[in-house]
This record gives sequence, structure tokens and C-alpha cells, in this order.
Amino acid sequence: MGRALEQLRLAVRELASNPGVTPLPSPGAWVFRADHPDVMAKRSAYTLTVGVVVQGRKHVHIEGDDLYYDERHCIVLTGEANYTSQVLEASPERPYLSLAIAVPPDLVARTLVELAEVAPPRPHASGAQRSAFLARLDDAVLEPLCRFVGAMDDPGERRVVAPLAVHELIFRLLRSDAASALRHAACRGGDEARIAAVMGYIRENLGRKLTVEQLARRAAMSPSHFAHRFRDVARVSPIRYLKHVRLDHARVLLLRDGTRAAEAAARSGYASAAHFARDFKQHFGHSPTAYVERMRTSGAGSVAEAMAAARPA
Repeated sequence: MGRALEQLRLAVRELASNPGVTPLPSPGAWVFRADHPDVMAKRSAYTLTVGVVVQGRKHVHIEGDDLYYDERHCIVLTGEANYTSQVLEASPERPYLSLAIAVPPDLVARTLVELAEVAPPRPHASGAQRSAFLARLDDAVLEPLCRFVGAMDDPGERRVVAPLAVHELIFRLLRSDAASALRHAACRGGDEARIAAVMGYIRENLGRKLTVEQLARRAAMSPSHFAHRFRDVARVSPIRYLKHVRLDHARVLLLRDGTRAAEAAARSGYASAAHFARDFKQHFGHSPTAYVERMRTSGAGSVAEAMAAARPA
């Protein structure tokens, strides 16, 4: 664990050269640095999110639970949630450093279904679902994290290696005992295939006006039951998932095709460019124009060198 953690710490330190949030070239991932402890502040998660502290200590309060973690554990926010958090240990000489990955709902749903096929959840599984849990930060978790961060320097590795690393990471975390109630909830109804089919329909029709009622009819469920089961499987609401898909589609248009923001908004199903710009900044941390500029000029520092520096000769 020590060697892998040191590799990850050096890489995150290289990326987080300035205090605050630094988005990574891979969508939905960022590093954070704080040079001083702070006060409790309100935060939101929009999908299942993994937070890893590589230096320092943090406190998260979520739905009545107080979770404290450092380099020995990572936190898993299991889906949409509001919470408060506070950096407890940090100084200019030894800053607080962390890495976070917001996992695409499609990958969450696919991994939960895969786990159910490998080891079907027991019908008698008990325990309420929790909005967050801590998982031990051992080598099985650290190794895919190191591969993920190490892929940031190379466009090919970001496209191929990084998603594989995230898939392995989520597989290991959702396989843990702490995630048993979540696995049971996701796969208890036998209707996971119908939810997955609706997710595919949303991706293929993101430019259309879609409602929960329409999507529920496609799944042959009542709107309330459909919304509940969709959240169980994807860990987000149907409307939040639709927003995820539209924003990611717009992000690809902006980066790959050089599409203007207003056109990307329209082609992604947004009726209002202003609404799109507001959602984009909330989701990615920057306006569409600033995000494109940042991604095109970011070389992700010398992450590969930092990872190599921690390896034994």
C-alpha cells in the first residue's frame, strides 16, 4: 500500500499545483488542494462519486452520518446527494490533497448488473442504503487509481486506459460489504434490463423532449415505480441522467468538432443556450468556452514523471 499511495500522492501533488479545484482532462475527475483547514461548506454530488485523500484529513456530514477519512480510506458517495464537508488537516508545508471521480451513471448501472450476475444478491440481504460509505484504501483500490491518474498525460491512454481503470475501481468498491445494500436494491426487481434499455433510448433520443411519464411507458411501469427503480439501478433520477447525457454530448461536440456553445446546446436537446451554459458550468466547473480552452491547453503537467519518480529502480 505504501508504494502505491506514494505514487498517487506525487501525481496528485503535481496536478494540484494551486489551491482549489483543478479539473482533469478526463471528464468528471478533478484534484483539490487546500493549504489551510476550512469551515463546513455545502456541497452536492450528482452521480456516484469516489473521493480519495492522499494527504491530510477530511470530515463529511451526510444525512445524519459523520464520516472522517484520510489516506487509509476513501469515501463513496453513492448517488445524488447534498452534504457538507470540511478539510481538517492542511498547511502550506503539507497541503491537503485529494482526487475525486464522478462515475458515469451508465457505468454504475452496468457494474451493479455485472456484480449481480457474478454473485446474485441474497433475497434476505438487509440494511438500509446509505448515501455514503468509507472503503479501505488498499492496493486493490490504489492500483486502478494510479493507472487512471497516470493516463492523464496521453490522449490515447485517457481514452482507453482511464475508463478501464475507473471500471475496475468501481467494481472493487461496489463489491465491498459496505455496498451490499446498494447491490441488493439495484437488482432486487428483475427489471434491470428494462431500465438499461430506457437508458439506451435516452442516449439515442437526447434531442427530443422526454418526460418521466414517456420513459415509464417504454419500461411498462408506473411513473413513480419507474423513477424509483431507475434511481436504484443508475443512482440518479431519470431527469438527472438525461442532463448527464446531454451535457456529455455537448462536451464532445465542443472539444472534438469545435462546435460553438449555442449550437452544441441546441444539438444536445437544450432549448435555451443560457440554461445550457448554467448547467455546463455547474457540472464541469467552467463555462463551455473556458472548459474547452482549459482542456486544449492542459498537458496535465508531468504526471508520468511524478509516477515514475516513486517507483523503485
